[in-house]
Amino acid sequence: MKDENKTKKQLINELIELRQSISKLVRKKDEFKRLKKILPKTEELYHLFVENFQGIAFMGKIDFTPIFFKGAVEEITGYTEEEFLKGEPRWNQVIYPEDIARISKSLEAIRLKPRYHTEREYRIVRKDGQIRWIYELIQNICDSSGNPILVQGTLYDISERRRAEEALRESEDEYRSLVESTDDSIYLVDRNYRYLFINKKHISRLGFLGNEYLYKAYSEFHSPDETKWFIEKADKVFNTEESVRYEYKSLRDGRYFLQTFSPVKKADGKIVAVTVISKDITDYKIMEEKLHSLSLTDELTGLYNRRGFFTLAEQVLKLSNRQKKGIFLLYADVDNLKEINDTFGHKEGDLALIEIADILKKSYRDSDVAARIGGDEFVVIPIGTIGDNIKIITSRLQKAIEIHNSKGNRKYKLSVSIGQTYYDPKHPCSIDELLVQGDKSMYEKKKSKGQ
Repeated sequence: MKDENKTKKQLINELIELRQSISKLVRKKDEFKRLKKILPKTEELYHLFVENFQGIAFMGKIDFTPIFFKGAVEEITGYTEEEFLKGEPRWNQVIYPEDIARISKSLEAIRLKPRYHTEREYRIVRKDGQIRWIYELIQNICDSSGNPILVQGTLYDISERRRAEEALRESEDEYRSLVESTDDSIYLVDRNYRYLFINKKHISRLGFLGNEYLYKAYSEFHSPDETKWFIEKADKVFNTEESVRYEYKSLRDGRYFLQTFSPVKKADGKIVAVTVISKDITDYKIMEEKLHSLSLTDELTGLYNRRGFFTLAEQVLKLSNRQKKGIFLLYADVDNLKEINDTFGHKEGDLALIEIADILKKSYRDSDVAARIGGDEFVVIPIGTIGDNIKIITSRLQKAIEIHNSKGNRKYKLSVSIGQTYYDPKHPCSIDELLVQGDKSMYEKKKSKGQ
């Protein structure tokens, strides 16, 4: 009975195993039918992918003997897929000679290292002799023991990108050369006013030894007042997104600069930094001041000329009107200048004018306005003089001339006739009218001398 029972169990187990095997076969058949059904579509998609692939897909043996080349083979290399499959040429024969050594290490790793993959860029020589840049993704395929047996990957033509990068590098080199060779200080700060770049000129000006300035705040190298001024100007650029220009006098060395602040934008238009170009205009400012001085100053005597007198007198009259305080004007004419010129020559006449001007400079304060407005005519506005003081001032001038004559050893004596007039803010008049009144008063004094 035991043997019969055992045989039944075995039969039952075998029956179960048979049913399971039949079930697996049915499932495999169904899977086969499903795969058979989708295979044409998969093949269609594969061919569509290959026909439209802009690069090259490849597979080869571990010694790089090609198994297939698919995609834009001829467009990129000038050779057909068939030529590569025949080994005419082999891929290493189209690689640009100077690049072979550079990529040889990775070729060795692909052959020997399990599951190795890498990417690289190098040049190839097309069939027509043109040079193309290639971007390659490559990996090996291993057997069940982990030994590399195949290689596969993709290749893309990146010549346009490389040309653009080269053009950009050349442009950057030209820009950097320009920035570093200019006499202008150029620097870049971010939104926290930290230095991102400084050209050699400004590095030298600030006394840096190298790149120690990088990411350091502007305030670390400038006074609080200079920092406050700089932040105000930089913020205006960040807020308005427009360039601005200012004249600036450095507290460091007193030099003048014309500074241009310009926004630096990312591709999305967001401002991330400000570029400052600082041109040293100290020599220009000195020349400008000299020209301004020459335009207002009498070349012979060093006093203000007529233009300088009118410029300052206008301000004095405005102040008089605002303070409601009157001012005096002295109008002086050198006596007998024509006789001095005729007798001793114009050089001596010029010397007489210079000496009169020197006496005026010594007799009046720097705050007073003294000018030569004509050939032998001088005017003085003694600022702050009131009442009888004008008589004292006039007498002091005449006394100074007498002292000068007593020290001199010449055949003539210096002499001036002085008229005076008063500007009353309650009854204002023009500077021209004031001069006419002063001239009239002067000639009355001259007549009283019998001249």
